[in-house]
Amino acid sequence: MFPNARRVVALAAIACASSFAASHRNGPLLLEDQTANLNDLYVFRSYEAGRSDRVVMSMSVQGFQNPDNGPSYYKFSDSVLYRFNVNNARRLDGHPDLQIDFLFQTLLRPNPTFVSYFGHLKGIDDPGIFLYQTYSIVIRNLKTGHSTYINKDANGHPLSVAPPNLGPKSTPNYEATFGQPSVFTLANGMRVFAGPRDDAFYFDSGATFDTLNFRAPAPILTGAADTNTGGAAAPAAVDGFAGYNISLIAVEVPIGMLTADHSVPVDPKNANAKVGVWASTHRQIVTVRPSPHDPINYGSYVQVDRVGNPLTVEALIPLPMKDYWNRSDPANDQQFAKFIGDPFFASGVLNGVFGLKVPPAPRNDLLGVFVPDITRIDLTIAPTPVASQNRLGPLGGDNAGWPFGGRRPIDDVVDIGFRALAGVLVPGFGNAPNTQLGDGVNSNDVPLLNRFPFHAAPHAGYKHSQIDGTNGRGMATGQ
Repeated sequence: MFPNARRVVALAAIACASSFAASHRNGPLLLEDQTANLNDLYVFRSYEAGRSDRVVMSMSVQGFQNPDNGPSYYKFSDSVLYRFNVNNARRLDGHPDLQIDFLFQTLLRPNPTFVSYFGHLKGIDDPGIFLYQTYSIVIRNLKTGHSTYINKDANGHPLSVAPPNLGPKSTPNYEATFGQPSVFTLANGMRVFAGPRDDAFYFDSGATFDTLNFRAPAPILTGAADTNTGGAAAPAAVDGFAGYNISLIAVEVPIGMLTADHSVPVDPKNANAKVGVWASTHRQIVTVRPSPHDPINYGSYVQVDRVGNPLTVEALIPLPMKDYWNRSDPANDQQFAKFIGDPFFASGVLNGVFGLKVPPAPRNDLLGVFVPDITRIDLTIAPTPVASQNRLGPLGGDNAGWPFGGRRPIDDVVDIGFRALAGVLVPGFGNAPNTQLGDGVNSNDVPLLNRFPFHAAPHAGYKHSQIDGTNGRGMATGQ
């Protein structure tokens, strides 16, 4: 089906393919700063029963967390500001109008042990949680200059980070005892969560990075290989993110909190019907390390990473520019238009290696999504019930998915991205095999939740092994 590629094109494709994944290992500088390294951003109207008038925004950081990596496990950085940015005016130009910041504080409780968590923990306030993290939220309305500071829930409980899932002895019945109790309702009606979760991103990264060594039947999916929502089990397809955890920050807000006029739009032509969202991480501009004393941070916060749409920096931005892209603002993304409007992944890989017919440059279909790089959500699109959701979103007739209805954890952004880069939304290019591209992994390794924060419970350290791992169709070790 595919002609042999010229050697020079194949060699060039290696460089591109090696960067195609979620932002889990993205940008040379961020490899040295994993607590600030954003992985994925999710924005969608809630499909939890009775809460469809809410929007959920979540960001994941510090990917590829080994669940049994004690004794300290993973934590949010006290020196990183984690931010949700909302753009609801000026035709979504990439300038923020609303920001929701998360700042973390770590308390090392006095104890004689060498571990961060000890004993049979009975809840989120158990004294055996020696590494105890709390967080503060700052909501900034940039148009009015008003800021709201929150560090407790509606009942006066500190906003605390869920502990890791050590195993059945230390953290029994994890989700009921630690996961859901770490969901806090605030006095303003928001709900928030911060803590470890299963990584909801799914992708055969190993096959892609081995010089496009896709496992059959990928990269052309037909019949059950494309329609099966579970996808093939290993070795036919391998989810490179299976069994790993991430650190998740999630917020649920009323729709009216995100719109410029605080309305709940119902007409897609309404100027307030669409908003754009991106996540970013920031550090203070100066860090002094007066060893042996703790580091001291000074000055204003500067951006070190950002994520809007999935796959932007991974598949569209050249390697030498990734760090610069991470530090730049979406409002200035026009400077990257030449890479997005004529993507090498389309011309050099899909066409050059696999011989697919792709649209010529400039790719206005891609520029309309990725410049500026913000995840857009049409707030008039009703959420799709879980049983009816399609992993391909609009390509599968489900407009509540990426890229029209934001992005949900179920959305197969890799397959959607492959097909979009092949030009399936451009007249004349929406035919097979462009409409059948995929990596062969069609769903997360463990079931997602149908309630906030929607990511599955984190995998348990005790059960994390090559024997009880979650490669392909794995065990739900965290529930």
